[in-house]
Amino acid sequence: MPSLSQSKRVRALRRSKERRASGEFLVEGPRVLGELLRAELPVTLVLYTEAAVAEPAGRRLLELVARSGAPAEQVSEEELRRHADTVSPQGWIATAPQPGWDLGQVAASRVLALDGIGDPGNVGTLVRAAEAMDMTAVVTLPGTADPWSPKVVRAAAGSSLRVPVLEVDPAVLLRWLREEGADVWVAAADGEPVGRSAPAPDRVALVLGNETSGVSAAMREAADRAVAIPMKGAVESLNAAVAGAILMDRLFGG
Repeated sequence: MPSLSQSKRVRALRRSKERRASGEFLVEGPRVLGELLRAELPVTLVLYTEAAVAEPAGRRLLELVARSGAPAEQVSEEELRRHADTVSPQGWIATAPQPGWDLGQVAASRVLALDGIGDPGNVGTLVRAAEAMDMTAVVTLPGTADPWSPKVVRAAAGSSLRVPVLEVDPAVLLRWLREEGADVWVAAADGEPVGRSAPAPDRVALVLGNETSGVSAAMREAADRAVAIPMKGAVESLNAAVAGAILMDRLFGG
């Protein structure tokens, strides 16, 4: 049974303010927990139910937890739900330090910047797509969902543990990109339609805004190029995650 202080810490990590203050995030379900453990990343607490370790896969995961040295406590299904952000946390909850990255640790060759994308599912899906497209980093700008919220972490499905994910001020990002000699390309409805025949330059940041308002005025003004997806029919716009994945494939998919 977790202590009162442990329980309070787990529940607090459902709130962005507490995640920022503690530098930790909440992991729900066996998939991301397994990714953390197999990557030998630190885990500070694990809660699990009896049912979660009834099958061989669950017992193997518990063995990984034991080998990691992370504190682990068995709890009831009801208690696990009280700690969870989701209705069904699949028998596992854990807490872990957020991977610490800064711009000096990443290459400016293929950067994805998310500008005001507020939907956590879209943000997590874009982080996952960024890994698939071999992007060097995902940068979140103001107005974008907290990349370490439980919903984003679930949607990223482990990719946020492998792709550097950074929260950066727009002015800092633009200064770094210029210093690194990288272009700034923004996605915009009135941008130049792109196909696979003209791949992106070696050093470029692709900036995506939300479906309704697009990128911020500051990013649009700083852009070297505005790009768009050629579309047919009466479709005016695409979901941000869909549009971002298509653009990354067009520009970086080879």
